[in-house]
Amino acid sequence: MSEHSTPSVAVVGSYGAVGAAAVRAISERLPDAVVRLGGRDRSQAETLLAKSGLRGEAVEVDLYDGRSLAGFCRGARVVLNCAGPSYQVLDRVAWAAAAAGADYVDPGGDEPLLEALTRPGTFTGTAVITAGMQPGLTGLLPRHLCSTMSHPRRLTAYVGTMDRLTPAGAADYLLSMGGAYGEARGAIRGGVRVERELEPRTGVELPYAHNRVDIYPYLSFESARLPEVTGLMEIDWYNVFDGGAHMMNCLSRLQGAMRGESALAEAAEELTRAAALDLFGREPFQLMLFEVTGIDDTGRPATRSLALRAGDTYALTGLASALAVLAVLDGGTGPGVHFGSDVLDAETVLAALRAEPAVALLEIVDRPILAARAMEEGEL
Repeated sequence: MSEHSTPSVAVVGSYGAVGAAAVRAISERLPDAVVRLGGRDRSQAETLLAKSGLRGEAVEVDLYDGRSLAGFCRGARVVLNCAGPSYQVLDRVAWAAAAAGADYVDPGGDEPLLEALTRPGTFTGTAVITAGMQPGLTGLLPRHLCSTMSHPRRLTAYVGTMDRLTPAGAADYLLSMGGAYGEARGAIRGGVRVERELEPRTGVELPYAHNRVDIYPYLSFESARLPEVTGLMEIDWYNVFDGGAHMMNCLSRLQGAMRGESALAEAAEELTRAAALDLFGREPFQLMLFEVTGIDDTGRPATRSLALRAGDTYALTGLASALAVLAVLDGGTGPGVHFGSDVLDAETVLAALRAEPAVALLEIVDRPILAARAMEEGEL
């Protein structure tokens, strides 16, 4: 059997924005890896393979052809799925990987994929899902802050992204904001989810944001898990829109209004156009602000804060998924379905983020970064 037929990593959707970033991150950290890069256009996969400097092969693969997908996964140690949209691909690549005896990594997936893979008596392989930027880093980074305290109690989070949207990404985003993966205006109080606890705000001034922003309270499946794994009792989580008038208006009009796949596709196209209008003439950005308060190991009140600002959503997502692949290849991940924030090592991720050219700022400080008036409209 040739080395080309036995890759360390097989990447579906390899030449897309996330896939290409993941392949680059793998090549930098595991230059001896043998890869199989696939997508609908073999020539683009071949171009990426040549740029990566990795050994392997580029092949055409059709996610909706069982024989094609089975052949793509055959012989791989890990299959990384960077194809989308997640709601449409769902679990088909994961099952093909498991049937081929390969482990599986997905930067997305969230609750729908978890449910598909954890029905009783079904999936018996190893899968790491939500191993991207959001979800993924947005779960890992606040967990890291909590781990530095003996009793973390409260988390306040502001997470914003203004970047180009693909129709697939827009569809997944609409489903997430529409309640498929989480709950708008929800919060955690006393360790449990509380509905309609928070309100959107406009014209808010945040540290590390270059302009006044609009904030939209949203409790995702990932953030709602944090009390279980950290002991947090209160969470206020806001999505941040920097001058995103078109996207905010579009989301307000479309949220929860999609009925059927055709309507979702039309809504995704509309949101893609709105995002492009908001981004016109401006630089993309990703902003994460996390502030955790609690009790430190000496029994004293403590506050830990993390601020991250970057310029490429897809670079961060690809980096996180590549680090998850490397973690799986190291053999420390057992059978079952795992979340990226459970598998990724925080110190390894932080070191990688500091070295990532797309990251302009990464600070962790032992003090508050959010003023007491942060929730007042138009003020910080």
